[in-house]
Amino acid sequence: MTREELLRILSFVDSSRELSEDRTQLATVDPRWNIISYAMRRHLEGKLLTVTTAAAAAEVPYGTAMRRISELIDEGFLLKRPKSKTGKSFSLHPTSKLIAEFESFAMQLKSMVGRTFGFTDGDGEISDFYFGGYYMASRILPYPNAMRAGVGYDKTIRILSPIDPTFKTLSQFSSNLDELCGTNIEIVNLPLDELHDEIMTNAARPTSRYDLIAFDLPWIGQLATEGIIDPIDDIMHESRYNPSDFHTAAFRGSAWQGQQFGLPIQPTAELLFYRSDLFAEAGLSVPRTTEDVLMAARVLHRSAMNLSGIVMNFGRGTPVAHTFIQTLADFGQPIINLNPLGDEFDLSVIDNENYRPQLDTAAAQETAEFLLELSKYAHKESMLCEWDRQISIFSKGQAAMTYGWSVRAAVFELDETSPAHGNVQYLPHPPKPGARTVSPIGGFSLAIPAGLGVARKKTSWKVMEYLTRPELLKWYVLNGNLTSPRFSTSADPEVQASSALIGEVDAMDRRGELQTWPRPPIPEFSALLSILGDEIHMMLQGERPPAAALSRAQTKIDKLMREQGRY
Repeated sequence: MTREELLRILSFVDSSRELSEDRTQLATVDPRWNIISYAMRRHLEGKLLTVTTAAAAAEVPYGTAMRRISELIDEGFLLKRPKSKTGKSFSLHPTSKLIAEFESFAMQLKSMVGRTFGFTDGDGEISDFYFGGYYMASRILPYPNAMRAGVGYDKTIRILSPIDPTFKTLSQFSSNLDELCGTNIEIVNLPLDELHDEIMTNAARPTSRYDLIAFDLPWIGQLATEGIIDPIDDIMHESRYNPSDFHTAAFRGSAWQGQQFGLPIQPTAELLFYRSDLFAEAGLSVPRTTEDVLMAARVLHRSAMNLSGIVMNFGRGTPVAHTFIQTLADFGQPIINLNPLGDEFDLSVIDNENYRPQLDTAAAQETAEFLLELSKYAHKESMLCEWDRQISIFSKGQAAMTYGWSVRAAVFELDETSPAHGNVQYLPHPPKPGARTVSPIGGFSLAIPAGLGVARKKTSWKVMEYLTRPELLKWYVLNGNLTSPRFSTSADPEVQASSALIGEVDAMDRRGELQTWPRPPIPEFSALLSILGDEIHMMLQGERPPAAALSRAQTKIDKLMREQGRY
């Protein structure tokens, strides 16, 4: 079970106990559980636990709380460790015994809930559902219902968005949306770089031209920090909005420094696409590590006419920079000095030294050497590739593998004439041997531009909430968008029948294999990509050795961060 799912179970149990202990006279306060619950929560959140805070969490007199803490220490559930040289202050830590006991409890509780509500059956696995998702909803989602109270035909709701499948659907069926929302919907579609430019230009206008904007997840640090989009925590609270059905990675990626700024509408995971038919013919097994990817690329390269081992996104600038930082995660490291949080890295607090680039490391060197070696077996146009060109080459059957965003799989999944159609399997990024499997999560969320009046902001929220409902997301899928940010949408039989990919990505999220930390959403993200994209491209062209390219990028990004006053 993932850290997020364990936290959900903790909240569920604590809420259940609060109901019996605080709101009724059916039970009394259980200080032992309260201490254990608090200790596990602090552990999972990567926060310090002290004797004083643990005693306060017990919700009983101090003397009683201290006796319970001592009992837990004696039983080997808590470890008391000095946190100063004098030995006068201590921190508490759950022991491996407590962690194992709690995880066992959580698994049994999840299994019991699954059986009780029919989320698992005799043939089902406990991992088939995610604790807290909207599985009580009808498994077959209906066609979208019209809003009970429309927005008003005297208004025009303008949405700024990219040229991507979901937003193409919104644009193509804008007349349907007009009827469903009872208003006039206008969709503005722009290429990625132009979209970012227009968001920044719009922010400088006295009045926003748009009621909603779609942002790429790594942009959130800049947009939130510069006040270009508004947080939605208050309006979610006022409307009693429950976001638990959203995939954890996509929803968490729409937040910055503890505030929620958007709702996911088109998340996408970068995966390894590989031609299972070509692998079978060559007798190759599923590529589970970076070494397997290299071997498969070597074996399949030129094994047939016009076939390359892989096609890579090595185009100068943003494309190759994304390739590098996402591959760096396969070697266990983020591009900046994020704080470790269990098997992940903490994006909830990014400050000071966290902004320092990490390109002078062994992992960065390994990443550079891996990409250089892979380039020997890459399609000849890889050095010119961006996302559209890359997926086109793969779809035409000219490469046996590629790293691609899941949303772009529709190019061959929905084209029966493509050699790749029906012959592609998907994997999260194969890591280096011994490292954890992690795939970057990206895609778009909807946000409300800053500076809207109260009435206009409420209207924007109403439309945002509607466009991200499960039945709308199903509608996008059935019109060619092979992605879903909600567990309930992914569980719909018609959605699952449209493509196996949706269920596979859903399972990856439940296993915690989709993460936002490979592309940390800091305000300097675009500038960082610009620097890295030039240096790595020159390295891949043979104009600069890996050590020199990485050193130059380290120096330039370090200078950038210092100029921004980060450290």
